[in-house]
Amino acid sequence: MLRLAGGIAAGAAGGAMVATSGGCRGNPAQQPARGGPAPGEALVVEMAAGALAVVDATTGQTVVNPSAAVLSGDGTRLVRTEGEGTGTRVTNHRLADGTSVSGGLLADRLAARATSPDGSLVALATPGEPGANPYRPGGRERTTIVVAGSSGQRNRVELPGNLEPEAFDATGQALFVLDYLPPKAPDRYRVRVVDLATGEMQPLVTRLKSALPPGAEEEMRGEGRQAVYDSLTRQLFTLYTHQPEHVHTRDLIAGARPDAPHVHAFVHTLNLTDRWAFCVDLPSPFGEGPAAAHAIAVDPSGAQVYVVDATSGTVAVIGSNELTVGRTVRFTPPSGPVGSAAASIGTDGGLLIGAGRELISVPLTGAEPVRRTMPTAVRGIATSADRKRCFIGQENALVCLDLSTGTLGWRIGVPGLETLRQVAARA
Repeated sequence: MLRLAGGIAAGAAGGAMVATSGGCRGNPAQQPARGGPAPGEALVVEMAAGALAVVDATTGQTVVNPSAAVLSGDGTRLVRTEGEGTGTRVTNHRLADGTSVSGGLLADRLAARATSPDGSLVALATPGEPGANPYRPGGRERTTIVVAGSSGQRNRVELPGNLEPEAFDATGQALFVLDYLPPKAPDRYRVRVVDLATGEMQPLVTRLKSALPPGAEEEMRGEGRQAVYDSLTRQLFTLYTHQPEHVHTRDLIAGARPDAPHVHAFVHTLNLTDRWAFCVDLPSPFGEGPAAAHAIAVDPSGAQVYVVDATSGTVAVIGSNELTVGRTVRFTPPSGPVGSAAASIGTDGGLLIGAGRELISVPLTGAEPVRRTMPTAVRGIATSADRKRCFIGQENALVCLDLSTGTLGWRIGVPGLETLRQVAARA
């Protein structure tokens, strides 16, 4: 996967959205040093309080300023929101160069929650209480959901319940939402579908495409949540941990299975084309360690999903069509504190794992994993689209690893960096 080098071995209310240009660009991209990023690459980083920013991978200059924002599933757009008067300013940026491609003012204070896979639509909702987030929203009995596109507000629905947008379906005409129960003091949630034209709730279907009976949606309690989108199968894979009271749809329909294992972690799959949901149970020891020590990644081919438990040193390999755990792979976990784990796909389909101060290359072929010790704890990792470079978040900085040689060849300062989220698609 990596060649031996330096200690790492092989292996507003309907207000119109207006087209804009420009953006807060940094200096023109420079030619990188050996082992550095390619000109035009940009990196999405998380700053304090969850704000997202975009920096030029070569110069370190900020091309999109930190703000509350959401990313599109295909990695090409970032949609920012800022309060303006009593409304919400929405700006849609092209990630590769930071250019703002549309923007406008929507009525009411709203929070961006989800985009369509290509970022052309954004779903916003009533914000939660101070300190709340989409997965711990606080209590409310009604929710406003607004969908905006390049021409402004497209849909506005007022619905009973405590709802958070999760994902658009493949047509952009329906929205998957997390329906929190009970609304005023939620302790669990289920996934439902909103028809954006009528504002009506519609049922999910099973994997066999039969409609679910009313009330048969899965009810889940979640900690430590991450999601990855596969554009080839149009499926959203979401990792949940510490779920001892999770009840599957199949059990609500067929009756509880007396031989069902005690599930501590699973991957919830949403098919955005056929509107079905399915859970893949993860075996022990997944979910038994800290939630932050878990990570999820999807193969660019769409064939496999990988879930990492860095505390135990275990990788679960899930077939995205079969939706079963085909096998598990073990590696020696970090010797020190694991912290927040991260995972990305390497040069040959193997897995790169960041945990504690270590970057671990797991070939998934039976070969021995290899590792590099970083100066400080890893704060996220992301692989370039061509699989030639791995960017590694560090305290107030980013470093670039040449995956063919294992050479650390480029470093840029990013004061205030909390986590590296992804490499933006190049222009």
